[in-house]
Amino acid sequence: MEVKTFRAATLQEALQQVRLTLGPDAAVLTTRHLRQSRLGLFPKSLVEVEASTDISVATRFQSHRDEATVPTSSPSPNVLSHLPTNELSEPRRQRFLDDPLGSGLRPSDTRPTSSMLGVLAELIEAGVEPYLAKTLMTEASESSGGLHRNDSAQLQALISRRVEASLRISGPLKLVADEQKVVAFVGPTGVGKTTTLAKIAAGFRFDGGCQIGLITLDTFRLGAVDQLLQYAELISAPLEVVSSPEQVTGALQRLRECDLVMLDTAGRSPKDAEQLAVLGEFLQAAEPDAIQLVVSAISSRAHVYDTIQKFSALSPTDLLITKLDEAVGFGDWLSVLSASTLPVSYLTAGQHVPQDIRVASSRRLASLLLGNAYNAALSPQSAS
Repeated sequence: MEVKTFRAATLQEALQQVRLTLGPDAAVLTTRHLRQSRLGLFPKSLVEVEASTDISVATRFQSHRDEATVPTSSPSPNVLSHLPTNELSEPRRQRFLDDPLGSGLRPSDTRPTSSMLGVLAELIEAGVEPYLAKTLMTEASESSGGLHRNDSAQLQALISRRVEASLRISGPLKLVADEQKVVAFVGPTGVGKTTTLAKIAAGFRFDGGCQIGLITLDTFRLGAVDQLLQYAELISAPLEVVSSPEQVTGALQRLRECDLVMLDTAGRSPKDAEQLAVLGEFLQAAEPDAIQLVVSAISSRAHVYDTIQKFSALSPTDLLITKLDEAVGFGDWLSVLSASTLPVSYLTAGQHVPQDIRVASSRRLASLLLGNAYNAALSPQSAS
């Protein structure tokens, strides 16, 4: 297979080069930003696109669907369910596959406007998969009867609303008066579970005046107990350290006066079924009211799919996304969140406790997925 590489200052310019050189039947294989090296080899805004005319677009996207399937999740019955073969007639679907950079509209409207191409380029630049970006663009244009084909702001607003409607959101932990709530935090290594737990705990302690109790099961990681102890002292919370499932009941009994008990766990690889089973024994003993599956925004789409699938054995209730300030091209998570049945509870960006955390909302999450800067997307105003 012959693959050609194109570089330009913007993604839109690079895609235009693809069209001029390879024609409308070319398939875009990858897009990436080239950061300036220490030797100054590339401009700061250089975009690289790899494309080919030797690949079947239909076959390529079939492999993406197979790779991205999550057995434990039911596909969303909306525009974001990967290839919407049940929603598109075969001729229209074929036009999508034959022309991955076009508009996919009716034959009379097949020439995409500059506004449509611009918005499409922005979606792909944000990391949204090309086919999915094109589907969103087409559905947004058709939903308005083609009235906004020349209005990029309106097209962006329509796409944002469609994405918002597809997202599952659970929001913050909810406490009931005179009832203790037990919440566990689980996830892979390095996703920031302990810091995230501390942010939520501090919020309930300082803003809600709640009595917080902490339990750590993470006795295998160097410094894990010391780290949580520092946070416990910060919020004046008792800390229990347990090393076996049999000790969990006693720890919970000693924290029976607390309004909220939070369990910190050791990070586990999704591929380590044995360690996940051991963690499951601790959770079975604790019987938490909620289990937050913590995932990092810098993880690849494939890793997140695998994490959601493998950690489903622990019956998580919510998805909590961290490190959004470090993510580049978060748009490729759009298909992940649309396919997962887990609602999103919180979003974090940064290490400050308790400042760098926000309650998830469909608007905030859609804004991040569609390429808006994390500091704007996580502002207090973005939740409304």
